[in-house]
Amino acid sequence: LLEIVREANEILSKGIEVKVYFLSREEAMKIPGIVKLAERMPPNIETWRIVEIPGIDIQADGGPHIKNTAEAGKIEVIKIENRGKDKKRIYYKLN
Repeated sequence: LLEIVREANEILSKGIEVKVYFLSREEAMKIPGIVKLAERMPPNIETWRIVEIPGIDIQADGGPHIKNTAEAGKIEVIKIENRGKDKKRIYYKLN
């Protein structure tokens, strides 16, 4: 877990630009990570808002976003709880 947090903080510190753009449903469906959302999106939505952190993630998303990864700050793990054999709940904050 600590290695994952270290990697995430390294990505955040790079200040990678968060790109926001719009694609037609047809174009969005060509993106492998977006296809899994297709069944949850109402069929009448023809234009999708795409949020991309190049090399990290790409999603269809309608919420507010930072302009670059450095704006998020640094991840600090506050507490970890066991929630079963292979499950954990992680509490964290951004500084």
